[in-house]
Amino acid sequence: MDSIIDAKDLVHEYSRRDEEGNVIGINRALDGVSLQVKEGDFIAVLGANGSGKSTFAKHLNALLTPTEGTLYVGGMKCGDHSSDLEIRKTVGMVFQNPDNQIIANVVEEDVGFGPENIGVPTDEIWMRVEEALKNVGMYEYHLDSPNKLSGGQKQRVAIAGILAMKPRCIILDESTAMLDPGGRKAVIDTISRINKEEGITVILITHYMEEVIQADHVYVMDAGKVMMEGSPREIFARSGELEKYRLSVLEAVKIAMLLRADGIDLPRDILNEQELVDAVAELAGKK
Repeated sequence: MDSIIDAKDLVHEYSRRDEEGNVIGINRALDGVSLQVKEGDFIAVLGANGSGKSTFAKHLNALLTPTEGTLYVGGMKCGDHSSDLEIRKTVGMVFQNPDNQIIANVVEEDVGFGPENIGVPTDEIWMRVEEALKNVGMYEYHLDSPNKLSGGQKQRVAIAGILAMKPRCIILDESTAMLDPGGRKAVIDTISRINKEEGITVILITHYMEEVIQADHVYVMDAGKVMMEGSPREIFARSGELEKYRLSVLEAVKIAMLLRADGIDLPRDILNEQELVDAVAELAGKK
């Protein structure tokens, strides 16, 4: 299967300037990032604040230009701006605050805004709007004002607006950071189902450990570099390293780690509370 994202030695530098506009320093936000994302994958990029993960996400939508290295999105090279519009049709982005992405006074009009801007015929727009809202479980609110919705519902409307443009890839850039745990779970479950049922590539940018469990592959970033990669089980099995990169380890993983330190022979790749309970029960049954 072909790669939809192909980054090689990607570098992004920000210039720091004084009040007169003179460059007084350079910050390297991305420092030689190389990774590939295959069509249809669900990828999670984990990292604490300042790790470079959101800077990386903005390159995938041609919002930033690489300083060095190469980046191909859907076979199109990023950086020369000739393909920016096509790249943004290929990759849709959902940001942290849905209020910054929702602009209309009626839910269905908001979802139809993106397709209208890329020239989709009117009849098809309304078909896409209905399909997208049903896909995220929000069709019953299609005539409501977005102002009446909860944060999680607004975020699902924002996702519907991207789906209606029929991208091959959706990026969620810290899209659940402003939601409560229930809202976060609803959004992640929705995007995971869309990935499986529609085959749309998903790239989830987050610092919430519980959100990456459903991903096919996880990258951990720190100081602009990819420091770890693997399946969720492989990543959680290295929980000591995760803490080194300022990432909070899941409670079940932490308890399992403490029990292993006390000499209890538990698996190293426990992901959740149920797996921990099952592993402890199995050990108890052997005694």
